[in-house]
Amino acid sequence: MKKLWQIARMGLLLGATVFGGVAAAYPRVRERCTELGEITAEEVDGLYALAVVLPGPSFLNLWGAVSARTGGLIGAVVGEIALLLPAVVLVLALPLTTVIPWIGARTEGALNGSIYATAGLLLATGIEAVRKHKGYRPWLITALGLGALLAGVHPVFLLILVLGWGAL
Repeated sequence: MKKLWQIARMGLLLGATVFGGVAAAYPRVRERCTELGEITAEEVDGLYALAVVLPGPSFLNLWGAVSARTGGLIGAVVGEIALLLPAVVLVLALPLTTVIPWIGARTEGALNGSIYATAGLLLATGIEAVRKHKGYRPWLITALGLGALLAGVHPVFLLILVLGWGAL
C-alpha cells in the first residue's frame, strides 16, 4: 500500500509540474525513480526507449511503464490516474471559476479565452486521432465542433462531449 502512495504522489507531482512532454519528463522520472526502490535509472533508460517507440503519448507510456514496473497493474492504473489528475482538474475547474463573483468579474475575458482555447485543443486532439481513419469523418467532426463553438455552445458542454466520445 505504501508503494501505491509513493507512485500516486510522484504521479501527481509530475502531472502538476512537468510540461513539455516526454523530453521534459524523462530527466525528472529518471532522477526520482530511485525513491520507488524497485527500479534503477538504467531500467528507466530502457523504458524511455520503449516509450518513444510505442504508439501513444510518450510521457504517459513512460510513466505507465515505470508505475507498472514498480507497482504492477494496480500501480500502473494509480500512476496514470495521478499523472492525469492535475490537468483534468484544471480543465474542468477553470470554467467554474467564472461563476465566482469576485474572480469572474475581474477575469471573465481571460478565463473565457482560456476555456475556448482548451476546448479547441481538445477538439484538435480528437480530430488528430480520428484523422487516421480515412473518409469524411474528420472534416465533419471539425466542422461540427467549430460550428458549435461559434454558435455559442458552452465549451464545457463541448468538452464533456469530446471526453465522452473519446472514452467510447
